[in-house]
Parts: sequence; structure tokens; C-alpha cells
Amino acid sequence: MIAFALKTLSADRGKLMTGVAGVVFSLLLVNIQGGLYFGLMRKASLLVDHCDADLWVAHSKIENVDLAREIPESWMDRIRGLRGVQCVKPYIVGKGTATLAGGRMEDVWVIGSDPSLMLGTGWGFIEGSVDDLKRPDAISVDEIDDPKLGHPQVGQWLEVNGCRAQVTARTGGITGFITMPYLFATYETARRMSHVTPGACSFILVKLEAGTSRERMAKQIRRRVPDASVLTPGEFARMSQDYWMNRTGIGISFGASTGLGVLVGLMMVGQSLYALALDHAEDYATLKALGAGEGDIARVIAAQALAIAFLGTVAGLAGVLVIRSTWRFALAPIEMPPPLIAAGVALVFVICVGAALLPWLRVRRIDPATALTG
Repeated sequence: MIAFALKTLSADRGKLMTGVAGVVFSLLLVNIQGGLYFGLMRKASLLVDHCDADLWVAHSKIENVDLAREIPESWMDRIRGLRGVQCVKPYIVGKGTATLAGGRMEDVWVIGSDPSLMLGTGWGFIEGSVDDLKRPDAISVDEIDDPKLGHPQVGQWLEVNGCRAQVTARTGGITGFITMPYLFATYETARRMSHVTPGACSFILVKLEAGTSRERMAKQIRRRVPDASVLTPGEFARMSQDYWMNRTGIGISFGASTGLGVLVGLMMVGQSLYALALDHAEDYATLKALGAGEGDIARVIAAQALAIAFLGTVAGLAGVLVIRSTWRFALAPIEMPPPLIAAGVALVFVICVGAALLPWLRVRRIDPATALTG
């Protein structure tokens, strides 16, 4: 039966290629859409993911790392005395408006780190370094934001919220969910530029001694500072991602487009299998006349569907791996973790098996007597 299935499939290469194309299309779309979704969600928690802090202490109403609320710096004194705390540093995520040549303005995020450790500062420097940000009035800009900021070069000056700042370093590939430029600086420079209230900061970053449990320390800090929200990096990253997903409906948008692509693939595979069943109706009638049961017929169609799934998966995975290794657009990053690729492969096999249902129902109605009359 398997040999019959593969021979009838290979005999009509046009229908075979149509089915394979449907599988390739579905696999590529699932992985690209899923990769774009994961990439955009990663941008929503960019600052958290690239910060080496073990715990984030924030305002009790915090929802997103970019949309910070001021908290008292005095909370740091309550945290420093806890056993297992290595250091406690203030952190600023403030908003500013950069005034550019010709009077044009651009909204920016101003990120300030304590100069002793520079926790949460920029990374991926293509010009300058972290040490250059410790200079007075120093900031870094990212090459992605060059068109927005007037293509500033190292050594040039910008005006942010009426304060002068000098570009001393440039990074590559740092852009958040809403693509406002990130300007990294020291804590005091960021405070001055973003007009944060004296004695207040946006977050308190906590580094723990080796072997100290994050969860246990978080509970202790909550008891010391009951008005604070104390989050591990994983918790804060998920919170920031959920904020944008729920506010923008991005999950529904990506899900709908992915579902449409899967439906198209299902129809292409189903149409190919159904056409094959019609073309070989007499062959199926002969099989039935020779004593083939419903299970045998089902195995023939299932074998054809799995063969299409296999061929389409091989070609589709090649395309997925090429895209995964060559896609380099920071504004629309694609992240394709192995679980996503595996889920896409499993989905296309399910699609193909599901698509085999329609031709199977058609073949079931074939009368074995047609083999004798036709």
C-alpha cells in the first residue's frame, strides 16, 4: 500500500509540488510570524534583559520598564543592611526631548546608571566605551537612531530638555519596542537631563552575593519596603512584554495572520490530495475490489500526506535556517528559538494529516464495481 501511495503521488508532480509548496508556505509563515513576535517582545524588555541586576525594586504600580515612576532613594538604606546583598545602585529611566538642528525635536529615553558599576548601561559599542560615558555631560547614541537624531558623531553636542550633552560613544542595535532613541549616561547626567526629582530615582538595582536566593531576598525586601514592587529580571521582563502585548493587541494580530497562512497551506495540501484521489478513483476501486479495507485506503492517503509533509518540511526548514542566520534588521528582529521551529514542524504535519480527511471521505464513497465497469 505504501508503494502504491508513493507511486501515485510521484506520478503527478504538479499536484505533488502544489502540496509541497503549501507546506513550505505554512512553515515559513509560522516561523517568520512567530520569530517577529518573539523579537518584538524581546524589545519590550530590552533594558531588563541586558542588565546584570539580580533584583529590580520599583514603584508598586509599575507596569513596564520604560514607563518608570519615581521612588525614594532612601529605600536603598533599608535594603543595604540585609544579609546577602552585595550592592544597591539607583537607576534612572527618564524621558526627554532632544532639540536638533533646524529646530526639529525628537522624544528620547534617558538612561542613567551609577558610575561605580554602570549597571544597566549601553552595550554593543561601535565607537567609544562605557568609560567614555563617565565623562561630564556624556551620552551615547545608537546608529539605528542616526536619521532621527540628525546623524550625530562622537564629539558633537545635543540639547536634551534644555541641557547640553556631548556624544562620547555610539552603540549598534539598541532599540526599544516603540523605537524612541535610548541615550545612555551616568546617573547624575541622566537626572539633570530628564528632570528627575532630587532624592528620587526610577528603580533600585540589587546585586546579590553568590549563592543567595533571589526569591527569598525579594520576600525580605518586600518586608523592609512594603510600598515597593520587588521583581526578578524574569518577572519584570514578562511584565513589560505583557504590557505591550495587552495594550497593542499584537498577539491577536500575529495570531490572525499566522492562522490565515496555516489555512492557506491546509487548502493547498487538501486540494492536491483530493485531486489525486479523483484522478486515481479507478485504482482505489480496484483496490477495494481486491479486498482492501477502509484502513488500507486510509493508510494510502495518510502516506501521501506524510510524504508531502516531509518534503515540504525539508525545503521549508532550509528557508527558515537561511532567514534565521541572515536576518539583521534591528527595528524588526526575528528570533527563532528551537521550540518555535519544532512547533512549526509539528503543526505542518498536523495540517497535512488533517488535509487528508477530505480525500479519504471521497474515496470511501467509491463503489468497487466501477473497477469492473470502467
